[in-house]
Amino acid sequence: MQIHSHTEQRRYIRHLCIMAVAVVCVTAGVLRILQSDPEPAVASPASEARPAAAAFGPAGSSGFAPGVGRADPRLAVAENHELIVNAALLDLINSYLLEKTDDDRADQLRAYLKSELPSTAYGEAVRIVEQYQAYMKAHDEFLAAQHLAAGATDASAVDIERVAVWSQQRDRLRRSFQGDAVVQAWYQNDDAQLDQVLQEWQRAEDDRAPVLSAQQPRYPVPHWRNENDEERHRQYMLRVLDHAMTSFETLSRDLRLRRRALVSE
Repeated sequence: MQIHSHTEQRRYIRHLCIMAVAVVCVTAGVLRILQSDPEPAVASPASEARPAAAAFGPAGSSGFAPGVGRADPRLAVAENHELIVNAALLDLINSYLLEKTDDDRADQLRAYLKSELPSTAYGEAVRIVEQYQAYMKAHDEFLAAQHLAAGATDASAVDIERVAVWSQQRDRLRRSFQGDAVVQAWYQNDDAQLDQVLQEWQRAEDDRAPVLSAQQPRYPVPHWRNENDEERHRQYMLRVLDHAMTSFETLSRDLRLRRRALVSE
């Protein structure tokens, strides 16, 4: 490019100088940024495997992620640090109170909850555990007074009317000790199964009643085309009824036996 005048030459030289200064400044800034930035941290496999809430400390600390406990997926905490009561919490409590044989298993449970929950949720959890323990004791005493036999393998041995009465009494017992919210969260699925079985069983007995004689056993009329399917369904109903009439003491004994059997295998 040709420069035709001294004025244009000066302007051109001044323009080149400005551009050169700008390049130097930008380069210096980039070098400062590169030198000041630390090397990016690399997450360890252990930290990647733990949930986000696991980074926070034990009871009383802040920052618990909503919906989860510190590390145990069976513990759920809301944004305001209140405990979320769900079926998983019942499983956790039962794993201590029903499966462990230690005399201090309740203390072990409280210590574990304290290590996993913020203070607000921990206080709620302890209250729920104490109410549940009181309910279990009252449940077994009340069930024993009803003289209902669990473990029936023959449908004719089931007194469906007495089971229905016990179901209503047990529901009132639960609500008096544990409150409506806990009952809804912990027992709604089991109660729905039991209600369905009671209704089906009672309906079948009502349909059969006009043709029953005193010598005939009472049990649901077969209504399946396949006898094997009918028998499996009958056994399912018996298991649901049996579960409703099982004491916590018996359940605890069975769980411990099963646990020992799994360990010995």
